[in-house]
Amino acid sequence: MREWPRRLAIDAPGPYPAPMRSIHRLVLSIAPLALTALAAAQDSSKPPEPAFTPVTNPMIGYIVVAVLFGAIVAVSLMPSKRSHMDL
Repeated sequence: MREWPRRLAIDAPGPYPAPMRSIHRLVLSIAPLALTALAAAQDSSKPPEPAFTPVTNPMIGYIVVAVLFGAIVAVSLMPSKRSHMDL
C-alpha cells in the first residue's frame, strides 16, 4: 500500500505550513547578520576608566538606612489602641 505525502496546510508545497516556512526563511536570513554583529562587537581596545569620584562618605548612607530601619521597627512594635482585642 502506497503512502501519500501528508499536507499540513491547504495547497502547501513543502513539508511545513506556510507560516513556519516564512519563520524558517526569516531565521536563515537573519542568522548571518547576527553572527557578523557578534564579530563586530568583539573590540580588543582597553575599556575606559570610570570618572566617578564619590563626594559623600558612605557611612552617612548607612546611618540613614539604620535610622529608617529603626523607625519602621519601632512603629511596627507599637501597641495598637485596641487594648480589649490584644492578647
